[in-house]
Amino acid sequence: MTILISSLIRGMDEMESVARWADELHDPAVGVELIAFTHEMSYWDRLLRILNKIHCPISFHGPYIKTEGTAADDSQEQRFLLESYRKVFSLAAQHNVCHVVYHMTQKTFTEGKSPEILRPQAEKNARKILRMGEESGVPVLFENLPCPAERTPLYTNTQYFDFFKRFPTTDSLIDIGHAHMTGLALEPFLKCRGDRIRAYHFHNNDGRRDLHNDIFDGTFDYDAFAPLFRAYTPNANIVLEYEPHVDLTFNDLEMRIQYIKKTFCEKKSGQVPD
Repeated sequence: MTILISSLIRGMDEMESVARWADELHDPAVGVELIAFTHEMSYWDRLLRILNKIHCPISFHGPYIKTEGTAADDSQEQRFLLESYRKVFSLAAQHNVCHVVYHMTQKTFTEGKSPEILRPQAEKNARKILRMGEESGVPVLFENLPCPAERTPLYTNTQYFDFFKRFPTTDSLIDIGHAHMTGLALEPFLKCRGDRIRAYHFHNNDGRRDLHNDIFDGTFDYDAFAPLFRAYTPNANIVLEYEPHVDLTFNDLEMRIQYIKKTFCEKKSGQVPD
């Protein structure tokens, strides 16, 4: 298992400080998740400079600004999506990135508008993205996405579960904050799909809004989840994915890392589900 800290916690303007801090820990089990935005050349250049300076474990969150996984064939939107991910996978392969996170869409739908017609296109694009990942040797992880209660997602929890039947070589990243919002039944999912879950995003919320709070600031119980993690996905990576409003020092983050190591890595007797 590797514990990664998303650079999102300091915002895009200070991602270098998170990467530098993670690197200076000199802990082979701790690294950084960088967001591989492609829509702005100045950001991309900064990303390149960071990667040339650090040696800790690295993962990428794939681009989600100006990219859309349901983009129509031969559209400018699809061309940008595919060109962006070609760049991302090429860079990931150069720097031995452990995984790239993929959002199948940025869209949700209001009542009366069905996402059914977009799913085939989302999966057509997903196959192209998956092929790029396979060719680069970098795993692509398909993330479960949030959805406000009054809207409809592209994939319900059941449809996300079934997606992996149709994509037998594809792996998952489970975002716990998103799962808490959408009511994803974690234990049944882990029992059936645990071998496909390669990483998690850890953050917390009130069960309604995608707040990306600290793991101790919300209504999801990480202590209660830990036995399921250890039983079904003990080797999965964990990414702390906090938004910039989370006011934690780097010392605070080190305490979160120690909590994760103790709670999710150490074997506990009598706490494994039947």
